[in-house]
Amino acid sequence: MRKSFRSSVAASMLIIALLAWIPCVWADDLKGTLTNLLAEHDRIRAAEGDLAAARERAKAALGVRYPTLNVTSHYGYEAQNKFESADTSMPSREIDLKLTQQLWNFGASNSSIEAARLTFKQANENLETAKQTLLLEGISALLDVYLTQRKLEYATQSVSNIKLQTELEDARVQEGSGYSADVLQAKSQLVDAETLRIKIKEEAEVALDRHKTIFGHYPQVKKGSAKLKIPTQLLPISLVEAIKIAQENNPRLASSEFGVKLATATVAETKASELFPSVNLVSSTKHKVDAAGTKGYQGEYMVKVEVAYDFNFGLPSLRRLQASKQDREATARRLRETRDQIEEQVKNKWKGLLTAHENTGLFISKTVIAQELLKHTREERDLGRRSLMDVLAQETKLINTLSEAVAAETKTVTKAYELLEVIGRLEVDWL
Repeated sequence: MRKSFRSSVAASMLIIALLAWIPCVWADDLKGTLTNLLAEHDRIRAAEGDLAAARERAKAALGVRYPTLNVTSHYGYEAQNKFESADTSMPSREIDLKLTQQLWNFGASNSSIEAARLTFKQANENLETAKQTLLLEGISALLDVYLTQRKLEYATQSVSNIKLQTELEDARVQEGSGYSADVLQAKSQLVDAETLRIKIKEEAEVALDRHKTIFGHYPQVKKGSAKLKIPTQLLPISLVEAIKIAQENNPRLASSEFGVKLATATVAETKASELFPSVNLVSSTKHKVDAAGTKGYQGEYMVKVEVAYDFNFGLPSLRRLQASKQDREATARRLRETRDQIEEQVKNKWKGLLTAHENTGLFISKTVIAQELLKHTREERDLGRRSLMDVLAQETKLINTLSEAVAAETKTVTKAYELLEVIGRLEVDWL
């Protein structure tokens, strides 16, 4: 128990310390942008359409509790040839009214209504899943743009610095105090830096295109725009708590649970409707004029309790019942698998967040050291103690560590939002 408590406290301190390393990611009116994303994206609209359809089906399922009116009417010409009486030939008119109220069908109607209600709840969880998944994709798109733009800035700066150093060294050669070999090596280094810049530029363009695919437009950077930070107050303080929250809040898991309940209701409905009769109260009336070879008006009235049951000797009812039971068993197994998968995802995201946080601190320290090394190397170069290649090597090392640091920072934010998504706490109102 003491070990578990110390682990929880250590994890809590790491999460709280995470506030000191959160990078800011620009997004013009962040909450409004993400709100519009959820309101306008086709994926969300499709899920909302599924929910609306499920709502209407749930309302339609209640119709089994109400009586059904059947109306049949005809108007035509009827001729009869009779053996012992005169033949008749006259226009025939008739209207039949039949009102049927179901009294009892061994729970089939209740199961049908329950199935429709569970389908609606499952559709609601599917909508929530779509929202949280899309939010995570949108946030990831923002983070990718931020990361690639920062890396592109560093790479561009590296090219400029190497180009400047090359020009200075070339000027020294012209004055007779430099070395041509250093200039050639610098030019080779410049080609490598330019190649890296082109590669990162391609990554930045891919990130911009991904942003456009998600949000429908390219991002616009503005000073003073909203910052994307981790809502640290929503993060669990321990892995055990994270798993518990995910089991309670994850919409994918909730949808699977409703799927099992829905399969159970379907089994009950199939059993009642396939193996048992239906008991109905029937009230009917017929009004005939010159019908059935009889002149004049005829009226019929009837009220009865009717028991109806259809039996097929091929036993399809038993087959359908067995199939519904197999569906229920398969759905239950998928639920268990989903629960295990979500627990695994929570563990991976939790470990990934802590690891990314630790790496961020290391890379920031590495960046500070690289900056100091470059500063001293330049000073010693001015004093003639270091070569141009030493300076260029430290330039390249600093650029690499800066890119690694910003990548580690961004990964920390990404892992935090991935954890919030898997535990079911990623909502736009909380950002």
